[in-house]
Amino acid sequence: MGKAKLSRMGCMGRTVCGLVFALGGLTGCGGSTAPPPTAANSGSTATFERIQQQVFDVSCTSSSCHSSIGQAGNLVLEAGKSYDNLVNETPSNPVGKADGMMRVMPGRPDMSLLYAKVTSNLQEGMGVSMPYSAAPLSPSTTDIIKAWIVAGAPQDGVVPGDDGRDLSSGGDNGTELTLPPPVRGAQIKVTSPPVPRGKEETGCHYLKLPSDVDFDVNRIQVAVTGGSHHIHLYRAYDRTLDVPDHYEVCNVAVDFDTWELVVPVQLRQVDWELPPGVAFHFRAGEQLLIQTHFVNVGSLETIGEGHAIMNLQAAEPATVTDHAGTIFGQDKDVFVPAHSQTTQSANCVFPKALNLISETGHYHFRGREFSTFLWDNGMRGEQIYDYVGYNDPPFVLHDPPLVFAPGQGIQWQCYWENNTDNDYKFGPFTDTNEHCNWFASYYPTDSLDESITCVTKDNVLTMAVRQPK
Repeated sequence: MGKAKLSRMGCMGRTVCGLVFALGGLTGCGGSTAPPPTAANSGSTATFERIQQQVFDVSCTSSSCHSSIGQAGNLVLEAGKSYDNLVNETPSNPVGKADGMMRVMPGRPDMSLLYAKVTSNLQEGMGVSMPYSAAPLSPSTTDIIKAWIVAGAPQDGVVPGDDGRDLSSGGDNGTELTLPPPVRGAQIKVTSPPVPRGKEETGCHYLKLPSDVDFDVNRIQVAVTGGSHHIHLYRAYDRTLDVPDHYEVCNVAVDFDTWELVVPVQLRQVDWELPPGVAFHFRAGEQLLIQTHFVNVGSLETIGEGHAIMNLQAAEPATVTDHAGTIFGQDKDVFVPAHSQTTQSANCVFPKALNLISETGHYHFRGREFSTFLWDNGMRGEQIYDYVGYNDPPFVLHDPPLVFAPGQGIQWQCYWENNTDNDYKFGPFTDTNEHCNWFASYYPTDSLDESITCVTKDNVLTMAVRQPK
């Protein structure tokens, strides 16, 4: 087993970032009709040069992604190399290649993998959206990319429809947040009220799954506006639970005896495809809870309402052989003293054999490093995940899955730097509390509704495999 080492801005190993073009594909992106004409670009900067400077250089060329070092998907998007790597070039994804796609096919956005990636218009089995670990590009930005492709993808000159708008906008304005709904499955949208400057709010959105049939989900996409600290999807163990649709402030952890965690998301954009044959099961019209946390303090800024969209893409029923569950690890003994550099760890020991397929960590504003290690018979083993950075640790896929026998498990560890006069204890607020949480997903489960919780409090680990009552 090898560890996944991640830097603050990049991602290495079998991460979602590394899959962006290696597995890419599309479903069809609106044909080859250009956007409505707009005023001509008032400047002389070529459209492709603006795409390079304001999109690729900003969101795509970190050391472990589409740089000369990372070369994710055998694609380099650095200035001076990106054009030749994109235009009339066959993608490395075998499905896209078989369909006759190009990374960029001049005149054909619907056959251009780049456009499918930046508009999240991708079929099952054909990879993830981009840019990863960043805000989705705004529709006004993807319109310019489409106009450039329609105009023949020229390297020089300003194309019709390029009015000079700023392409580096990440779509922080919630009205511009878009995510095409899945062909099969369900789409969920929630809106949180504005958060005043200097404040933050965790909210619970109660709603029903918008489907009148049961289905299995093998791909999950999420897009969320700026200022988000997390968005979690829970479902009720009790099939009869019926909570009226509403929003309420909930600055506390949910009741794990009532709610099963399915999707823990921290990044502004996630496109997660489960391993072949593995899926989460959802019941028609079942009771859901989406918990959002929007922050308007410190390094996070929430402008206006907070918006989140989640796609639950349905798998072909005959392809599902195993169902997945989610693990929520929480260390409630967190304590970060004033003027300290503090490291603290917690354990999760699995009572059953399982295959770990994904993991990520979570801390607040003082967090600087998150790591996980194999744990066996009270002994720490190989490091399997390491992220150094201030932002939320990235979401990592383990392919092949990490295999655990009963009694084996994981130790996760957080490192904080606190240069203030304040002590920070466990709690919900990013500015005044700290966290050290671990989230993971696994298979197989023993029921269609199963999850695992590992909670440490007062130096006592309580581990539970939770099933419907």
